[in-house]
Amino acid sequence: MHVRTKVAAVLLATTMAVTLAACGDNASENADNAQTVAPAVAAESPATPASPAGVNVPQVAGIAIAQVGSTTAVLNADGRSVTLHVQPGAMDTPPPKTVSLPVSGLVDLIAADGAFLAVGPDGLIEIAPDGAFTIRRDSIDSPLSVAVKGDQTLVGTAKGTLLVYPADPHASPRTIGGFVRVDRILVAPDTADGVDGQVSVLDRAQSAILPVDIETGEHKAALRAGNGATNAVVDRFGRIMATGTRDDEIYAYYGAPIVMRLRRPVSPSPYALAYDEKRDLLWVSSTGVNEAVAYDLSRGDGKERARIATVGQVSAMTVDPANGGLLLVSARGDGLQFVPATATTP
Repeated sequence: MHVRTKVAAVLLATTMAVTLAACGDNASENADNAQTVAPAVAAESPATPASPAGVNVPQVAGIAIAQVGSTTAVLNADGRSVTLHVQPGAMDTPPPKTVSLPVSGLVDLIAADGAFLAVGPDGLIEIAPDGAFTIRRDSIDSPLSVAVKGDQTLVGTAKGTLLVYPADPHASPRTIGGFVRVDRILVAPDTADGVDGQVSVLDRAQSAILPVDIETGEHKAALRAGNGATNAVVDRFGRIMATGTRDDEIYAYYGAPIVMRLRRPVSPSPYALAYDEKRDLLWVSSTGVNEAVAYDLSRGDGKERARIATVGQVSAMTVDPANGGLLLVSARGDGLQFVPATATTP
């Protein structure tokens, strides 16, 4: 795969990005001496528009969202339950099913191996699309994020560690330190040309993208992501896209070592991200104006392709890989929104 860049106002030369020194043996020292900022937060949304695009399931408040088959899982704002919605945008959809879990403080939820995986201080919990659940690991100190790479489960913490859990449920995790926070974990697909399987961390306190070798614990050369990055996703080519919430920008990174490929101004307070693999679109939600905008990444210049009205205070988004529909959830209870692909076709 060749990532094509353009010489334009929205693109930066790699010399404009600040490289963060990071080597395995000096990881702890680097974290202690890191230049940090107060982690950015999304702006408070204005009143929800009368007619957000698509279909809205009201009175849903969530902090994370994931899709497995025809089931959309919302990690509820209470941090101890998950609501399963089957085809939320379809006619005659069955009523949602809320699964109360024997854990509290859940902070992240992803799709993994045909099920949902949630993480919190009480451990890792796997939830099947039918609502059955299994606690896979107990007691994790200060978790923030979760990801999967092959048969390993990765957990990021507020104490600046990346925990690498092997497939063996009885084995202890390996700990990789040297971060300030591990707010998001980005895993490039194994098929990504040149960056296959690359693991990177989004650290909100450093506002930076930091690649790491999870086998050796070695930190690779890292790059700043503006002055207040909050969320990031990785696409099918291994490109990393991040929201600069404080500076109203989005960024794209690629390579080993990584370089900044795109820096683009967007609507106020960009926060949640979702990637449409089939159309190579990056969706960016902006809580400052209750909008989500799709940017075309196929040419590398991030051209705007679609813009929709959203529910207020969007905290998370995902794209249904089967039908291309966009799903968004509100942190303040404005609902679960489904926008069919036909309504957002560039």
